[in-house]
Amino acid sequence: MVATPLIRYRPLFGFALLLLAAVGVELFVIQQPDFTRRPALPAAVSFDVLVGLPVLFYLLVVRPYRLPVSTVAAAFTAAVALGFWLLPPAQQTYLHWTRYGLVAAEALTFALALLNLRRLRRAYRAAATENPDLVANLQTAFRAVFGRPLTPLVTELSLFYYALLSWRARPESRPTDRVFTAYRNSAFTAYLGTVGLLSGVEMGAAHVLLLRWSPTAALVGGILHAYGLLLLLAHLRAVRLRPVRLTAAGELVVRVGFLWELRLPAAALTASQLINDVPPAAPGLVNAARLLLTPPNLLLTLREPRRARGPYGFPQQVSRLALYLDDPTQFRAALAEWALTDSGPASGNKA
Repeated sequence: MVATPLIRYRPLFGFALLLLAAVGVELFVIQQPDFTRRPALPAAVSFDVLVGLPVLFYLLVVRPYRLPVSTVAAAFTAAVALGFWLLPPAQQTYLHWTRYGLVAAEALTFALALLNLRRLRRAYRAAATENPDLVANLQTAFRAVFGRPLTPLVTELSLFYYALLSWRARPESRPTDRVFTAYRNSAFTAYLGTVGLLSGVEMGAAHVLLLRWSPTAALVGGILHAYGLLLLLAHLRAVRLRPVRLTAAGELVVRVGFLWELRLPAAALTASQLINDVPPAAPGLVNAARLLLTPPNLLLTLREPRRARGPYGFPQQVSRLALYLDDPTQFRAALAEWALTDSGPASGNKA
């Protein structure tokens, strides 16, 4: 199971290594004494950078991950920037010719983006009629348009939505769902507010110190701190808007903010146990309550391992799940109607 993420990102790692090797080779060629005296060398370097690298990006990244072909235009733009950085000004003749291609690529990318935005909007609205979950609907829309859920991008979009645009939103659940919150009786809100306040104070002090050393470092540090504050705010809002759900069909949807999610039939559980602290570490044990800065009070045991979606789509294998709920007793009572059965509600509570 550990090798799965490595296999998944192998094409990306391969492209990164080839990119570093290509840049190293081109730097070696450019630094040769006769580079400026042989017109074929600048032309060859320009061709390698402007054509070779985008082709490698298409073969090693776009095709394996089934990304939109329009992303090659972004790769070409980055290749042009790399070419201007590598080549001396006197040998940038071929790079200047690319300005016309960049204009055409930008126009094509903009047109494709508008078209895809319309398709995404329609796909999202269609998904929203069936599911109240914003994150799941975004993944469904991206899968319908691009063939992949693009989970890292969905995570970023969700971050900005929950932090900035969700203040009038209602909890993401159906009227027929049984909903279980995880913030009312815990200190989650107070803890996260304290972390945010301390982070804001730290950001101000660090910005003043970095400004004396380097304005660029101060700007980068300020952007990173602001992003961190947005992440905290988005997590705070998402925990309120995305409670744990037990649907009328017996599906258990465990959500911790917008950063962690596990979906499984309630009948896939073999036990639920009240606990007071984090269980000892063991293979397959996941403590989802840590994202709430709160000790867990419930331990669920699964009939067989299930895959959960962690931060930015990183997969996790779950055999036992520790989580925090405001009312774990009520949750266990609701779970008793479905747990330990394979065909609908059960008559007794075996959990």
